[in-house]
Amino acid sequence: MIIQCPECKSRYRTRVLATGQSPLQIKCPQCSHQFIVSAETPHPDSQSADEGLPNILLVDDARFFRELLSDLLADYKANLLTADNAEDTWVLLHQQRVDLLIVDINLPDRNGLDLIKDIRADADLKALRVLAISGVYRKDDDALAAIRAGADDFISKSFKPHELSERIDKLLKK
Repeated sequence: MIIQCPECKSRYRTRVLATGQSPLQIKCPQCSHQFIVSAETPHPDSQSADEGLPNILLVDDARFFRELLSDLLADYKANLLTADNAEDTWVLLHQQRVDLLIVDINLPDRNGLDLIKDIRADADLKALRVLAISGVYRKDDDALAAIRAGADDFISKSFKPHELSERIDKLLKK
């Protein structure tokens, strides 16, 4: 089982947690943040993070929105990684394979559009699929700016769950 600290994003592999002890409180050895992990036993047919499932990196500074998207994508056959700023995103993109980046264009440390431009300029990352997202939606202005920056698609945060799933499916199939 892979456990990821929601605070520092450090990931740890652990043995399957014993059932009947759910939920468990974990203390991250990296940052000492305490968080809850459900002790669900994986289904025998399920795949782990290193068995070919796509990796989706969700970048948004709003913890609520990261949690909302995590819940919406919980049943999606993918490994969901999260980051809350552009700097952490850049590090994650260079540390592990990411198949789809879902990035807010309004990040606190750096504009998401600039991050997308840098991704397109990086030889190792330029083929990465990017879905830009924004809560401050100004009609087609944000969508056009995201596409011009190099995003493959754009969606506003007022999406319907099936719209998000359709766009993710489309981007992962390319």
